[in-house]
Parts: sequence; C-alpha cells; structure tokens
Amino acid sequence: MKIAVLSDVHGNIFALEAVLKKIEQIGVDRIIFLGDFTGYYYHSKDVFDRLNELNATMILGNHEHMLFECVDGILDAEILRQKYGSGHKLALKQFTASELDQVRKLPDSHLETINDFSIGCFHGSPFDPNFYLYPDASKEILSKCDIEIDYIFVGHSHCPFIAKLGHGKLVNVGSVGQSRITGGLASWCLVDLNRGILDLQSTYYDTQSLLRLVDKYDPDIDYLSKILKRGVNEE
Repeated sequence: MKIAVLSDVHGNIFALEAVLKKIEQIGVDRIIFLGDFTGYYYHSKDVFDRLNELNATMILGNHEHMLFECVDGILDAEILRQKYGSGHKLALKQFTASELDQVRKLPDSHLETINDFSIGCFHGSPFDPNFYLYPDASKEILSKCDIEIDYIFVGHSHCPFIAKLGHGKLVNVGSVGQSRITGGLASWCLVDLNRGILDLQSTYYDTQSLLRLVDKYDPDIDYLSKILKRGVNEE
C-alpha cells in the first residue's frame, strides 16, 4: 500500500493540484492530511473540497482552530489578516456555517495500524499540536516524540526531515503550500508500506498565479510573496 502524507496547504490550491497530479501518476492508495488547509492564501474551501473528494484522512491544524476562533468571536479576522494574510477572512465567506460545523468535528490526531505498521498522525508533535519540530531538534525533544508507534507523521514547521527514534521514525512531511526552504516546491511524503520505505517528495509548481493574488489581497504583507520566492535564483 502506498500512502501520500500531506500537510500545511494553507489555501494554496496551485501547489495542491501539482501534488495531486504527481500522486495520481504514482498510483497512491490513500491520502492523509495533517492539518492547516486554511491560513495565508486564498482557496481554503477548494483545498478542503479536493481533499474531501479524494476521501483523505484529515486532522485539524492550528490555523483551523484560529478560523473557529474567528467564527466564535474570540479572534478578530482583520487582526489575523495582518499577521497571516487574507486566507482566514476569505474562508469565512467560502464556507457555510454548517460546513464549518462539519470541519470542527475533525480530530486533532489520528492513529491506526496498516499492514502491521502503527501510524500516528499529528499536526505539530505527539505531545503538543502547536510545537514546532525542526531538523535540528535536540535529543531531548526527539525523546519526547519516542512513543510506541512505528511511523509518527507531523507538519506545522514547514521543514521536512526524517529522524530515527528509539522505537520508530519521526517524519516531518513539510508543507505543500508554503515551503520555508525553497519557494515553488511543495513538500510531502510518499510512504510505501509494502516495503517499509519513506520518501520525502518535492513537487514543483508555478507560483505566478498565487503571487498575483497576493498583490490583490495582501500587498501590505511582504512575507507572503517573499516566502514564495525564497531560495529561487539565489546564489
């Protein structure tokens, strides 16, 4: 069985479609999504619908929880926009109230066993959904992730890596929609459970359409465009 594990699309439908095209070419049996379909960019509903159409196993990320806090009047959507862009504000218009209620029912983590491999799916880490795990994580931090699970999948930090733990392996699949290493490269993980192989993937997509939308919706937030260009044509 082949599984594609994705995370942190952040409303970037262009990146997601490029990854889904690659997934179709490979012949993946299942998709697992680790949260953050919303935030930053502009097609949250399209992203969610595409994953739902493909029967993806989905969990919630911190940006979904921020969206719920906007719905509940705890967070101001404009203040959120000033930090993260218009993704949440547009999502509030794109989703109906009943659809958002359905999204709220998604879990914060997912555990299952496939082909005798135990799998744990978390947004940030097994011990804290909002904790950022990076490639230079200390032994102390990694030891907190060392639970009795063969493959632990996380996202959140947008930085892909694989670390060997005492029992199994920790896999940060990176971000489909907003790589913090190289702009225009969607990061995800291909898992071949028949052979026990983990393969971090980088899929190219054209950022030009998204950059035009940044200019339209968030011209005052330089980060949203700079991150899409990071590492591109740099010496």
